[in-house]
Amino acid sequence: MRGGWHNGSDKWSHINQIMKDQKLGILTLQETHLIKDDEAALNATPGLRIHIETSIDPAHTNAKGIAIVMNKNLVNTSGVKVHDLVPGRALLVILHGLPKPDIMLSDFNLVEDALDHLPPKQDTSGPTSKLNELKTHLKLKDSWQTEFLDVLRYTFAQSAQQGGRQSRIDQIYIKDELLPFSQDWEISPPGIHTDHQLVSARISSRTMPFVGKGIWSLPLFILNNKKLGDEIIELGKVLQKDIHLSKAQCTEEYNPQTAFAQFKEKAMNL
Repeated sequence: MRGGWHNGSDKWSHINQIMKDQKLGILTLQETHLIKDDEAALNATPGLRIHIETSIDPAHTNAKGIAIVMNKNLVNTSGVKVHDLVPGRALLVILHGLPKPDIMLSDFNLVEDALDHLPPKQDTSGPTSKLNELKTHLKLKDSWQTEFLDVLRYTFAQSAQQGGRQSRIDQIYIKDELLPFSQDWEISPPGIHTDHQLVSARISSRTMPFVGKGIWSLPLFILNNKKLGDEIIELGKVLQKDIHLSKAQCTEEYNPQTAFAQFKEKAMNL
């Protein structure tokens, strides 16, 4: 994030708008440089529909810092429990009283596969093995890699002056049982001044009912289109004849139901 301001512009207002427009329920941020007093002030700011839980290294308040931001339009923030595990580096937020996290996400500043660097490069085994031990303990998986086995995408890019290297160091890990309920995985521009991309996904509750596309219907403004209305009426007259004839010669291929289905298809294609 590189702090809350860029060229005199408040990034937090922009983040509030991004979360509203993109319907983001939870957003995690690093390099927030946000002290607790500023967190309280932002949470009390009229017009902002975000709730921020932050962690800052007391020895480096002008650097580092992480935050978990919740969209109050989508997430119930009452009763949120917060554990500051490593000030400025690791923060645990519990929304529903679960003993272990279902989701872990961060700029981990390392990759587990050499191909996640461009050019390819294997990171040192010490940090990667520790991350793997934590994932195993929490039963978490790299969900982007699971979803896109043969796709190479990167979330961080150096400038040309720095060497132009790229890496997929921003990752979301989730539990196995949540994989079937995760979709819409994306790596996209974040909309604020930063050198990282935004990694996002839609993760649904396991108890949510399936919601389909709904019943198709004509837009109401179509009713004012006289030419279209006349064409639908003519199709309706043909339908009446077909229904009358099909009653006398009813088969699986030719009956009132198939006649009505053909009428609907023709009307939708006008």
